[in-house]
Amino acid sequence: MSSHRLLLSGLFWLSLSLLTPAAATAEPRDLVLVGAASANHSSLSRLEVRKIFLGYPVTRNGKPIYAVRNKSDLISYQIFLQKFIHLSAKNYERRLLSKTFRTGTPKVSAASSLLDLKTALANDPANISIMWRDEAAASNNLRIIQTLWTQH
Repeated sequence: MSSHRLLLSGLFWLSLSLLTPAAATAEPRDLVLVGAASANHSSLSRLEVRKIFLGYPVTRNGKPIYAVRNKSDLISYQIFLQKFIHLSAKNYERRLLSKTFRTGTPKVSAASSLLDLKTALANDPANISIMWRDEAAASNNLRIIQTLWTQH
């Protein structure tokens, strides 16, 4: 890796640690997988989470699970893409678009606001997404399925 890329990578992670609200309070934040409170989702493996968010079919108890991308918070979205999808946002979007053209299946849906995301999750028990634990805990109609990542 070139020194320029190494420097940019370091600056990116420094900005993540300084810009998150948890940095101001010195409390770690958890990135969690959530679904509707009425859904009966059990924990998913990292591979299953990745497949769902790449638009591939995953079923549990004979019922399909669908992803809703949380684009309301850039930091949580970037962390999720890096830690679970292993792609940059640009390459992730390309991958989704390419899959749509190849297979004809619809692109993984996205929510640009937290309210839209909570509505999409609450209205369809098959939907799952990611958000910060404190945001999920503040909503009675959502259930935390599992913790995906903890900020240290």
